[in-house]
Amino acid sequence: MEAEEFYRTWATETKQAHIRRELEELAQWESRHRDSLKVYYEELFGEPFRREPDLVVDPALKVQADEFRNHYALLRIASTAYVSEMRAAELYEALEKASSGDARKMFGELKEMEQDHMATAKKRYVSLREDVVGFRAF
Repeated sequence: MEAEEFYRTWATETKQAHIRRELEELAQWESRHRDSLKVYYEELFGEPFRREPDLVVDPALKVQADEFRNHYALLRIASTAYVSEMRAAELYEALEKASSGDARKMFGELKEMEQDHMATAKKRYVSLREDVVGFRAF
């Protein structure tokens, strides 16, 4: 939820349409994760999910949008997305290994989603970097 809010807030604070579109797409990725987790929660606990307002998963997700107002903004977005997806994949992998049954399956599916997003973010980063610096570095 915080990742979605991070990307959406960042999108509203940017003036450049192409950057806003990229951030809104990242927010959509995160909303799909949120929706999947809510379904699992309701299946496991038999009640709708209610967000705990005092729970903060990662304070680093608070937007500092002015850091991203230069011509490298899209590169920063792509690298931020890659690292975020990588960390989430690592978390879900650890949870998958520590779980069993339906929980193990759920965390495995979430890990795979994050790994797919990671691959997409890396492709975007490499492509954008080529455009900015003029050559392929990887």
